[in-house]
Order: sequence, then structure tokens, then C-alpha cells
Amino acid sequence: MDKIINRVKNSSLITIDIKEYYQEGKRKRINFSSFLDNGILIEKQFRDKLKNYDWKQYKDCFVYVVLEEDLIIPSWAFILISYYLSDNCLNHVFGERKNLEEKLYLEKINSVDFKPFEGKKVIIKGCSEIPYFEYVYFELTKKLSQVVFSLMYGEPCSTVPIFKNKISK
Repeated sequence: MDKIINRVKNSSLITIDIKEYYQEGKRKRINFSSFLDNGILIEKQFRDKLKNYDWKQYKDCFVYVVLEEDLIIPSWAFILISYYLSDNCLNHVFGERKNLEEKLYLEKINSVDFKPFEGKKVIIKGCSEIPYFEYVYFELTKKLSQVVFSLMYGEPCSTVPIFKNKISK
């Protein structure tokens, strides 16, 4: 009987699991309106509420700040909330959870050195359970398309070709 050889394992393919780009940690939501008085920003009360608020509860969290109502808020108020969060959470964003996840993914992707992928055959692993995975596929492909020889999607045993550069890099 012939010996079974795992050609996938012995190939030069590099597999990227997009789960590596998900930053673990608690996500917490803050409603900007909770610092207002019946939807109205009164500067002194607003500053007092921010000053006396328990910001430490966000110490090990990623925070997204939403404004649920259509209100007119002066720009400095957003700056002030961001100031308080800056020293009291891992990272924060104004917007929905999706905005937070996209920011975290992009920071992680931008921190990657893509030189080891130059001229290589790369597979972006499919079937990921991270939130907003589509964003990771888009941003990762932007970076990889500049350096890889070919890009595929799926599992090493069953891939969908995305592109192959005409010129070997």
C-alpha cells in the first residue's frame, strides 16, 4: 500500500485565519443622551455628570458611544467624553458596535508586517464566526493584493481562487 502524503501540509501555501484579527475583550455601550437633561445639553450639568461618572467601569473594555436621538450637540461635548474615556478604557469610538469592531480590525491589520507574504500563495480561511467578518476580508485583501502572488479563499483542501498576479513579485 502506498504511503499517504499530505500535499497540503507540505505545500508553500500560507493560510490566514481572520479570527487572529479579532481583539478579545468586553464591549460596552454608552448612550450619550444619558449625560443630558431631557435631551438638552446644559454645560455646567453636563460637565458635572461627566466629572462624577464612574469611568473606571470601562477599565478593561472597548467602548462605543451612541447618540440615539437626533439632537444638536456642540462639538466640544464629544471631545470631552472622548477625553474621559481615553484614560479609562482599552479603546473607544463614537458610533455603533460595528464602528468599534471595524476600528479594532483596522488597527490590528495595519500593525501586521506583510513582507513575509511577498510573492507567496495565500489562503484566507473561510467560515469565521467573528462579527463583521466582511470588513476584515475587504481590508485584508487590500493589503494582500499588493504583495502576494495569489490569493484564495476557503480551506487548503478546497479553495476558491480570488486572483493570481500576472507578474511574479
